Amino acid sequence: MQALLNEKYASIKVERDQWEKDKEEISKLIKIESEIVQINVGGTHHLSTEKAVLQSVPGSTLAKFFSDMHELKKIGEEVFLDRDGKTFETLVNYLRNDRKVFPEFSDKNSEIHFYKELHFWGIDQHNRHQ
Repeated sequence: MQALLNEKYASIKVERDQWEKDKEEISKLIKIESEIVQINVGGTHHLSTEKAVLQSVPGSTLAKFFSDMHELKKIGEEVFLDRDGKTFETLVNYLRNDRKVFPEFSDKNSEIHFYKELHFWGIDQHNRHQ
């Protein structure tokens, strides 16, 4: 009987160790403590993202804007930004990927708007050096 219990205990320990390993791996991907921000961009795009994403470039205007040090214009529960929705969404996706995956553009005009958005939020001044 003791051998059976020891075997069961060993099996449960292996499962628990794997669960702890998986939990640690997932916690690196998800910032549980990061507040979720609802954003209305130009009235055309409604985004939800972690505040940590918007603050991911220290010293940028975007990080300062979402630092909780300034009153933000809201429509209901959404922060309103009078910016181009598609361009801002591209910017958020760029930040979500830790600025390692630069967006591809189907036309030169979209690319120009993206660079202007980087400049507007002060992200171009904080380029990632790799």
